[in-house]
Amino acid sequence: MRKNTRRPCAAVILPSRDSIAYRRCATLARQVAARGWDVLAIEPAPAGDAGAAALREIGLGQGVRQYVLEVAGPAPFFGDTPSERLLAELLAGHDVDVVHVHLAGELADAALPERCWLLGLPLVVSVHAGWQPPPGEAAQVFLTDQFTRADLVCVADHRGLRADWLDPGSPVLDHASPRAGKGWADVYRELAGELDPPDTDLTLSVIVTTYERPAALHDCLAALCEQTLPRERFHVVVVDDGSAESAELVVLPFLDRLDLTFIRLETNAGPGAARNVGIEAGRGDILYFLDDDDEPAPRCLAEHLRTYAEHGQDVDAVVGWTGPSADRACGVDAWLAFRGTVYRSHEGLRHFGIGDWHQFWGGRCSIRRSVLGDSRFEVPFAEDADLAYRLSRRPRGLRVVHNRHAVQRVRIGLSADALMRRAGRVGQARAHLAERHPALRTYPAYRSTTYEATARKAGRRTDARLRLMTAGRPATVEDLRRMPDPHGKGTLLDRLHQDLVTVSSIEASLGWLLVARRATAREEGRPLRIGVSALSPLLPDVAREIAQAPQGAAVLVVGVPPGRRASVGDLGAGVEVELLACDAEDDLWRTCDLVASFAPVDGHDPARHALPLPRGPIAETLRRLLGVRDLVGSFR
Repeated sequence: MRKNTRRPCAAVILPSRDSIAYRRCATLARQVAARGWDVLAIEPAPAGDAGAAALREIGLGQGVRQYVLEVAGPAPFFGDTPSERLLAELLAGHDVDVVHVHLAGELADAALPERCWLLGLPLVVSVHAGWQPPPGEAAQVFLTDQFTRADLVCVADHRGLRADWLDPGSPVLDHASPRAGKGWADVYRELAGELDPPDTDLTLSVIVTTYERPAALHDCLAALCEQTLPRERFHVVVVDDGSAESAELVVLPFLDRLDLTFIRLETNAGPGAARNVGIEAGRGDILYFLDDDDEPAPRCLAEHLRTYAEHGQDVDAVVGWTGPSADRACGVDAWLAFRGTVYRSHEGLRHFGIGDWHQFWGGRCSIRRSVLGDSRFEVPFAEDADLAYRLSRRPRGLRVVHNRHAVQRVRIGLSADALMRRAGRVGQARAHLAERHPALRTYPAYRSTTYEATARKAGRRTDARLRLMTAGRPATVEDLRRMPDPHGKGTLLDRLHQDLVTVSSIEASLGWLLVARRATAREEGRPLRIGVSALSPLLPDVAREIAQAPQGAAVLVVGVPPGRRASVGDLGAGVEVELLACDAEDDLWRTCDLVASFAPVDGHDPARHALPLPRGPIAETLRRLLGVRDLVGSFR
């Protein structure tokens, strides 16, 4: 098979020239280049007269491509978002295999380990003698946390360093001798892994489902064109799940660049049904599922295949690394989504470690066709978790292996508002799955008690959400890190993280409990009671959704305050309406299952009161609640 001819690439973040370590590190970069590596040497420098961050290529010498990164902030220890964004785009654009950050000098950016970690890049940090973080406990806590994101933290001076923020077991590695280049080239090679595509007869089909996102689909297909796995070794199936405007025009320019099959569904069937169509059209031994907003890094497909080829039948499925795209990696949203573990948690994942079925995530995983067998996605919501759980019930279970080099990145759906809404959908989906598979209730994420306890905190979500959505708060991660939390210990960034975790857990709980209320109503042979104040602007929207729901699914309870009169004549046909005179503030909440309000009544108790709405469009929430068959597309 044809081998990959790309040379390995390392990025070296040099100390600034005011550091005594600069010359030593620049020499080391040249020595590594002499060992067959492409090296990008990035030297930080103060910003020019304009005061804006800039990245300039200044030359190529002795195998090292040299850059100057002009840093906007005078003291970037906690980070410098404008320059980090330029650096992230450089690292992703050059398909860097490993990054080496040297901490020395006044322009040392200690937030770089986090940025590289978010991009899924292996990382080495060298701490040079004489360098110290700013004084104060906050800086030391921050630096210690940053070091947990590195694959290797070492000391660059044989005299060593002793500091509270540095693990006393950190090795002292040679950075100065003529032999150091070979040693570091070997370290880089070990961290980067094998770069050539695997020598295997296994074939791969990439199944991309898309719905109403032509720009995202274009970027996904463009990323597939950049794979190190030769194009003749993988097949792409694009399934347009009934978009109003066909995705065919997006796909056409890629037909001569990829072995590609395009299928358009006439109606929106949902991601599970669309993936099933792709499975039947795929030709590969390995099936890799991608959502249209995913952008696989160049080695991604080769790494999926490598895992199966090198580990044989011990591997049923593979999950790679998911992080933000380079243009999003330096923003607050990405930090909250990935460092905050709300979007995707990497905690507990080890390279080539074997995980349980719940690690299988449809838009992030591949699976052997032989393991899939006749099984298919069967539900239109959380279809990946449902499939993985059913496969795990086999005698051998479902073994999902993590490959950290199989990197894919996303740029859509990372805002705090999107994550909060997503949490509500996930809560509803888990409740549906627990109904479908009662044995799931042994898992913490599928226990009613977990969500009942959290729902009692629903009164907190308004203030927490307000802090997350406030337009006037600092816009960069480093500014949030520098500001103390006015409501407790830690920083304002810590507070926002806690707020997002709190609101997301509440939204998930409300989503779960709404489904539980619906199940109780069905068991009692009655419709779901949905309340709304006669004064609420949401009344027409709620009435419209109930009218479109299956007959007998819900009754609309209209709360009429004292001294007010209400008319139901304008609510449309097909809506069963009950007028309720509300003398007390919680009358409506005590007689209904759900109240169309985002703010619960004072003293709200989910055991005694109706549930408030999860965040998100009312139509979307009610359709998922009242008509499971209408869940198509709701998790895109």
